Amino acid sequence: HQTTGDRHNEAIAWNNLGNALREAGRTEEAIDVYGMALEICQEFEDWYGEGQTLSNLARAHEEAHRPAEARTAWLRAADAHTRANAPAEAAQAGSRAEQLG
Repeated sequence: HQTTGDRHNEAIAWNNLGNALREAGRTEEAIDVYGMALEICQEFEDWYGEGQTLSNLARAHEEAHRPAEARTAWLRAADAHTRANAPAEAAQAGSRAEQLG
């Protein structure tokens, strides 16, 4: 996707790579990769993609035993999902933030 300049699908690929790294127990690398996906989502104002990536980032922080960072990511995910008009996802992210909080 980088070669063809397809930034939107590049963001999706980064997010998916982050998920694979997280599942492989490579949490720190996953956190870095989610950052790459976030930058692109923000560039294109892809609020739904940003919300999904932030939710994955929050899970990674939870797995790394960083509740403050996880809570911040969940709150940001709730905001992004609200902007994307995805109320169910926003409510779920907000609830996860409250549980940490």
